[in-house]
Amino acid sequence: MFNIGVVITTSEGREENLRYCLSALSAQKILPLEVVVVDDGSQRGEETLKGLKFPFPLHYLWRPNDCCLSLSRNLGAHQLQTETLVVIDSDILLNPEALEAYALFLEMKPHWILYGYFGYEPTLFSPSNFYPEREIQWCDKRYVDYRQDTIIPAPNMLKYPHEWAWGGNFALSRKLYQRLKGFDERIKGWGGEDLDFASRAIGQGCEVHFLLDAWAEHQPHPTNQRFHTLSERGHVYTSHYTLSPYPVRILSTPYGLKQLLDKVHHYYLPQTRVQTPN
Repeated sequence: MFNIGVVITTSEGREENLRYCLSALSAQKILPLEVVVVDDGSQRGEETLKGLKFPFPLHYLWRPNDCCLSLSRNLGAHQLQTETLVVIDSDILLNPEALEAYALFLEMKPHWILYGYFGYEPTLFSPSNFYPEREIQWCDKRYVDYRQDTIIPAPNMLKYPHEWAWGGNFALSRKLYQRLKGFDERIKGWGGEDLDFASRAIGQGCEVHFLLDAWAEHQPHPTNQRFHTLSERGHVYTSHYTLSPYPVRILSTPYGLKQLLDKVHHYYLPQTRVQTPN
């Protein structure tokens, strides 16, 4: 049995996204042993889930809004006792084999931190492959070319992986999370807490890699102006371009890569709607 738990971070305006996120977790080929939702101040998040049943124990931690994703992730990781932690935002719809992929790769390489693919190009929308009534973002802008047999990453992704280690969908061992002392809770709002975490991890001898098998759709959500306001920031991560001390890998199994490419070329692209920014 895989010993895997999931932390879901959520906040105001993402209540419906959270419900679908948990539904996608319920459809995993390998179910998590437990799930903790950490809610940064939504008004209806827990209420939205009332009456719903899930095939795993679900813990719900709510607090008044403070725009601190670091605190949310640390609280969730502290709550879980599983060997492997998967950390996702409530906007993420994992493909049914994502948890299994994370568990298999981390079983072989427990000193790695793996970052899954997820749609994060804000101008490209498509119906969800899993819930066609939902419109999602499918294109991960860390990747620059979707060929018939492979996906090409941005060149700098292989040089400076910490700068591309986006925290919406990633996994690592709980022991490693504890050794790194979690996320820096001085960072609030849009301050780069995820990049800081990856940078510190690499500095302490860990390796950051990217896993296509753990691909996911991303549900759009309202912008939290307070989260994005510069004046709300405390300590902010400063980007740096220190070359990776190890070869960075874009990992996949032949099956996982084929599944993602099939969805891109035969489902998402034919139905893509382009929305230009205002």
